[in-house]
Amino acid sequence: MDDLTLKDCHPKWSIWDVSLVLAALLLLLPFSAMVKKPLLMFLTKQELNPSQGMMLLIGTAVQAGIMIATALILLRRKGAGLRELGFIWVRPVQDIITGIWSGVLLCFAVIGVGIVMSLIAGPPPPQDVELLLQGFKTGKDMWLPFISISILAPISEEVYFRGMAYPVIRARLGPIPAMVVSALFFGSLHMDLYRLLPISLGGIGLAYLYERTGSLVTPIVAHSVWNTLMMGFLYMASNVLQSI
Repeated sequence: MDDLTLKDCHPKWSIWDVSLVLAALLLLLPFSAMVKKPLLMFLTKQELNPSQGMMLLIGTAVQAGIMIATALILLRRKGAGLRELGFIWVRPVQDIITGIWSGVLLCFAVIGVGIVMSLIAGPPPPQDVELLLQGFKTGKDMWLPFISISILAPISEEVYFRGMAYPVIRARLGPIPAMVVSALFFGSLHMDLYRLLPISLGGIGLAYLYERTGSLVTPIVAHSVWNTLMMGFLYMASNVLQSI
């Protein structure tokens, strides 16, 4: 992989390694769910039930930790490092700016597709995050979901879906088919049939950003901006509904 593009990229890892990361996540998540609440109570020294925001944070942190740690361990065994994974800083300012405005465009594109689908098939059931935000009374309640949804989730998902999975699929199918296939993989693992198409559309955009810049920084920033805007819109919408 050169500094600016994924052209002629032949990753040192295989689709088997990509599958192993997913297998580790699926195997360890049930165990993490069992220890999540006791761990939170121990860390926060609380005897009462932790807040939903804290539960979301620790759950996202566990998932992100499993994905990133497993990916890095497997890549290290293959002789690959962060650079091969896409953490390249040739044009940091430009890549970050591109990520910001691309994240805004992705957010509104996904919202637009979601609205069209709602008109055709009816409104989808609310997401867990949407239900969580409905109980928030002030913006101060948003900091735990922000860490979870706008920082941890974009980093871990971009490391896995764009940094690890996309180059392997690309090496076999070429860039355009790989964008579509990896995006469908990305969308399907969100386990939300109603939002499969909008999320997959966003995945295509994120893969395109990685293809265009060669740096994983750009899709991470774009993913973060997308998630942050969506969370803000959901929060504002829930407040409007409550005030009616």
